[in-house]
Amino acid sequence: MASSLLSSEGVAEGQRVWIKNKSSDPREPPFLAGTVVEADGTTAKIALDNWGSGETVAVSESELDVANAVSAELSGGEERAEPDNCDLLQLSEATLLHNTLLRYRRDEIYTFTGPIVTSLNPCKPIDGLYSTERMKAAKPREEDELGAPNPHIYSVGANAYKTLCETGRNQSIVVTGISGAGKTEANKYLLKYLVWRASKEGTESSPMAQTVLDSTPVFEAFGNATTVMNPNSSRFGKFTQIHVSKKGAILGASIQTYLLEATRVVVHAERNCNYHIFYQIVAGLSSSEKASCQLESDANKYAYLRNATGKATARPGGRVGGGGDAAEFKDSLSVLQKIGVSEKLIASLWETLSGLLALGNITYGETVNGDACIQNTKALGTACKLLQCHDALLQQGLTSRTLKLKGGEMQVPLKQEEAESARDALAKAVYGKLFSWIVTQINTALIDKDTKLDDTGFLGILDIYGFENFERNSLEQLLINFTNEQLHQHFAIALFKTEQEIYKSEGIVWPGVEWEDNTACLEAISGKGGSIFNLLTEHSRLPKSSDASMTEGLLNEHRKSKHISPPKMGSKGGRGTGAGTKLTGKEAFVIAHFAGSVMYQTAGWLKKNTDSLHEDLSLCMSSSSAPILKDLFSVGSINAFTGGSKGGGKRAGFVADKYQKQLDDLMRTLRATSSHFVRCIK
Repeated sequence: MASSLLSSEGVAEGQRVWIKNKSSDPREPPFLAGTVVEADGTTAKIALDNWGSGETVAVSESELDVANAVSAELSGGEERAEPDNCDLLQLSEATLLHNTLLRYRRDEIYTFTGPIVTSLNPCKPIDGLYSTERMKAAKPREEDELGAPNPHIYSVGANAYKTLCETGRNQSIVVTGISGAGKTEANKYLLKYLVWRASKEGTESSPMAQTVLDSTPVFEAFGNATTVMNPNSSRFGKFTQIHVSKKGAILGASIQTYLLEATRVVVHAERNCNYHIFYQIVAGLSSSEKASCQLESDANKYAYLRNATGKATARPGGRVGGGGDAAEFKDSLSVLQKIGVSEKLIASLWETLSGLLALGNITYGETVNGDACIQNTKALGTACKLLQCHDALLQQGLTSRTLKLKGGEMQVPLKQEEAESARDALAKAVYGKLFSWIVTQINTALIDKDTKLDDTGFLGILDIYGFENFERNSLEQLLINFTNEQLHQHFAIALFKTEQEIYKSEGIVWPGVEWEDNTACLEAISGKGGSIFNLLTEHSRLPKSSDASMTEGLLNEHRKSKHISPPKMGSKGGRGTGAGTKLTGKEAFVIAHFAGSVMYQTAGWLKKNTDSLHEDLSLCMSSSSAPILKDLFSVGSINAFTGGSKGGGKRAGFVADKYQKQLDDLMRTLRATSSHFVRCIK
């Protein structure tokens, strides 16, 4: 979008304008409003309002954006706010932001920008915003042409549902935004509307349609966690396909998940938490259930629940600021019961989760030979009992590994750091498989096995992590931000490139819209040759490689790149404000993403990328008598975390490669649909 939309005549005295705010203070607005007090066709003097403290500044007229003064005053002195930014007489970045802010202040958090709906997180309940009356009033955008536009998340659902029923073409709704912007809540209300809409069309939708909504608490319990940015942050991606008949009836649904952040199970930063479900069982299980699970009532008793400060993060309101973890545990339990999980399996689930907490409390020392040995056998015994595995097998797997030779095999003792990594790899592997098991249970309940989907369409709703830039960014943030780069490209192609190609083919005279093509950035991350993912895989294969050599090789490969660069002198963290040692080109690199530059610290990347469970521990879990674990671990499983297996492809065991393949599949699905977009803003 052009920075200025001034006419050739320039500005006149008394005219209202916007200028760019040069302050770096994030608490100040990006643009400042003011009035022209003097103009000579080249430079204008502007008397600033409010934030400018009434000062007068001289600005080049080319840097000004004209304000929408002609549509300003209503009764009571309130400035007019348009429900569609495209209806603004003067449209620029400044006027678009100001119009959206005006609506937000009036609790109108949704605004159209053409076919896109923007949503500003109100961070509070708004009476009637999601009522049945609002659902009844929701219309596809094109049906508002005869009256005032009515922007709402329900409008997006109405448009997608109508288009699917009329054309038979699969639809997708892509909800994007930074962490904490309200994406998860937006998806909940989209599902709520679609279930309601199908029932109001006189169709006989499957009762399983409601199960899609009812399953939300369990997904959030096992897949969401508290972060600095968001008390209920999704730490996985979810694509929900709602299967719809030609008559508009919902026949059921299926859910595909992506990249659960397994590292969070064993470590998380200050003011962050592990997954909600751990705190829920600590707070919500009855006294007798806790006794059976040998579970303490204090989260601080567990290493996996303590953050980087050594203490568990306080959680006064649980995941959504309501009745707390105990109340939300009841919601999770209710969902499991509704979808048909037996009491025996539910009890086994709580025991397994408690077993993981006990596993995290296992500490190590060193023998006289410098090999790892378990210090607190009590925690080991508790973990064995709850995971229902043999004590000797688990102890052996946590302190040694089997090396296979031509003539047989031998036990190789682990060093303390290796043993701690083996313990944590087991915890992540078990939790990852538990999460997949939960998804399978829900999917089974979402559609009848006898339902035929040969001649149906689907409405896809994508709920995926937003762009992240923390004080410390690691491999998880790269995968998350790579996802957002892909979605940004999909958004740009769907809205700008495709539309302009249609205009050109139809001979429509169109000045064109310039948009930033991020293909080069995507290629730098995941393309052929020396991309980040390829170099990460290459170094993950080398037995004597290191994170430092991988980082040096990456920066050398991209020394002329516009998108990858070394950290600037004096950089200390992801935003340059963290404490600690200044970072070098052996420890970090910077990517210029579409949403801003992010510094990634590479310590531990090779381990995270290969993060495999050695065979001794896999075999130990496969011999478990726990109802859930014995089915989740099959004999010979080599890589429980990534899903790789013996005899798999040469890159099957690497986390980044597997995720890239999953994301490629998702993007192919999205490109084969008609996409609708919701941009969430915080």
